[in-house]
Amino acid sequence: MLKKLVVVNKLFVVNKYNDPKKIYRYDSKSKSFNIDISLDYYRDIHNEWDYSPDKFKDLDEELLKYLEECSLEIPLKNKVIINFFLPQKIKDVEREEKIIIGFKNHISYKIRNKLSVKRNMIRSTLLYGVWGVVLLFVAYLLQKFIHHSFLGDLIPEGFLIGGWVLLWEIFSIVFFQIGEVNKKIKIYKRLLNSDVKYNYI
Repeated sequence: MLKKLVVVNKLFVVNKYNDPKKIYRYDSKSKSFNIDISLDYYRDIHNEWDYSPDKFKDLDEELLKYLEECSLEIPLKNKVIINFFLPQKIKDVEREEKIIIGFKNHISYKIRNKLSVKRNMIRSTLLYGVWGVVLLFVAYLLQKFIHHSFLGDLIPEGFLIGGWVLLWEIFSIVFFQIGEVNKKIKIYKRLLNSDVKYNYI
């Protein structure tokens, strides 16, 4: 089962000094890494609560998370081959093709979702930038024209802090959050372009 495979691989990683060639099967000819996944049934690939046709089913969240973790350990310049190992007795060529289509559809959806998140982040930075500048400008005017008193000092200080908080949020989004989203998009694009193969035991 997938859970057993995840545990085995993660224990294996500890003593391999993060060298993916010692963790995953490597094809030097195509410069591809193989991610091997052992399953008992075709349905293990999908979300167990999703009863849609195979072409439209969501991937199992644990499987997707495992693929993401494997992809993080493999250099992005290399191609990935996803190998599903299943019992020979359940072989169904027609279902294989439908599941591959469903796999690609779900990964495409994840890419669209992350691109939407990225666009929202960019819109947020523009909004935060405008309001940050406005708050700093208001703070400057208040400090210049309001007489010194407890409230006279407190109110401009509040606007000043609010402005800098918004500008810091822009820094956080641009240099940290968008970077993480871009990394996810690259991972999903590689999974989308990966070869999916079935192996029967």
